[in-house]
Amino acid sequence: MQTTEKKIRIIRDKLSRIGIGEKGLDDEAILLSYSINSCGNLCSVPKIPSIPSVSH
Repeated sequence: MQTTEKKIRIIRDKLSRIGIGEKGLDDEAILLSYSINSCGNLCSVPKIPSIPSVSH
């Protein structure tokens, strides 16, 4: 299991290698958007649409 800091460093490295500007993203935004799979490949995290709350 990778530590959060190491995972962020790996994701930032892979993003910069493929030319995606990650400098404007903070660590939380990176973890919400990207992940590293079990093979070490960069993957996007699926976005779950938010359901608006219904107030009565």
